[in-house]
Amino acid sequence: MIRIFVVLVLLLIALMVGAMVFDDRGYVFVEFSGWVVEMNVFSLAISLIFIFVGFMFLNWLVKTCLRAASGSRNWLGNWGSRKKQKAFTGGLIALAETNYLEAQSHFHKIENEDFDGINLLAAAETEMQLGQPQKAQEYWRMASTYDKSALAANLCLIRHALGLQHNEEALTLIDELSSKQKEQPVVIKVWAQALAQAGKWQTLKDKLKGWKKSLGEDYPVLMQRASKGSFAEIASKQGAVELKQNWLAQPRATRKDPAQQAAYIQQLIDQGMYSDAEQSLVELQKSGPVPQLVPLFKHIKLPNPTASIRLLESWLKRDDLNVDLLSALAHVANASGDKVLAEKALGKAIKLASRQEDLLLMAEIKESQHDDNQALQLYKQSLAQQPR
Repeated sequence: MIRIFVVLVLLLIALMVGAMVFDDRGYVFVEFSGWVVEMNVFSLAISLIFIFVGFMFLNWLVKTCLRAASGSRNWLGNWGSRKKQKAFTGGLIALAETNYLEAQSHFHKIENEDFDGINLLAAAETEMQLGQPQKAQEYWRMASTYDKSALAANLCLIRHALGLQHNEEALTLIDELSSKQKEQPVVIKVWAQALAQAGKWQTLKDKLKGWKKSLGEDYPVLMQRASKGSFAEIASKQGAVELKQNWLAQPRATRKDPAQQAAYIQQLIDQGMYSDAEQSLVELQKSGPVPQLVPLFKHIKLPNPTASIRLLESWLKRDDLNVDLLSALAHVANASGDKVLAEKALGKAIKLASRQEDLLLMAEIKESQHDDNQALQLYKQSLAQQPR
């Protein structure tokens, strides 16, 4: 449009210059349906310029009215956009500076504006910091209507429900997600957490088989937790004998999974079935120590744990600087009453790594030997260590 206007002006200027050069203003006569217009070239040029400018103004006015009528939020022009962007930026900066009241004021001004829901997510975080969880939930629900913010908003709602132990509400929110969203690793993790908190152990175990790749390092922990919950449920309802039968009836792949092995043996220990637990620990580690199973030796309480001690000592012959093996041997020996072997193993373990549980056990042994000064020193030393 501007280009046409420029070309027209240039033509009119050329026409006026020509008239001035030849000293002839020309004559224009127009008759239309009884209307007669007479003018010279200069009048025609000026009239055409005014007509074109008037047409451009009318065109702008019509477009502006149509945008306003169709609900456009920018019909007031760039000035309004800059003001909204300033409020958005100011709110984010105030939030980062922990100036939550100022951030709240900024975000309140633009809560109905289109920032792809990012402003609503930030507003929700502000309300949470101000102790207004209900208002935060409102913002999250509003943000979930925007495609780009939907997943983030729903995750916030799910985590909030889990934090309140509203597990069924969290599971309902997860069910409402799209199939594509449910495949996201971050969703799978909160889904697993929701099933665990709801005590739906068997459902969690079944789903974990397909989530192994997505969960990565979290898989063994979650599988062990799910298996432990499932086995505990069986033991409490059907008894320890049924627990063993259930384990033997599991598929080979399940019985080969260290996380599920650990959960099963832990349940045997919880039921006081130490002989069965020791037998399983020894049989399942014939090929070598399994990191998830070795710590369970510490819970074996038998008067004559020959199989456990023999196995641990055979491993230590090949790896005599393994702190985990030394600690496990010390605890097994101590539970059986062999304080000499326990003290010997603990002495080596503590020299390699001063771990709290080993220091406490050594202190107990020293106390039983009436070596109170050494026991007190060990107790003090243990306070400075983090439990492992």
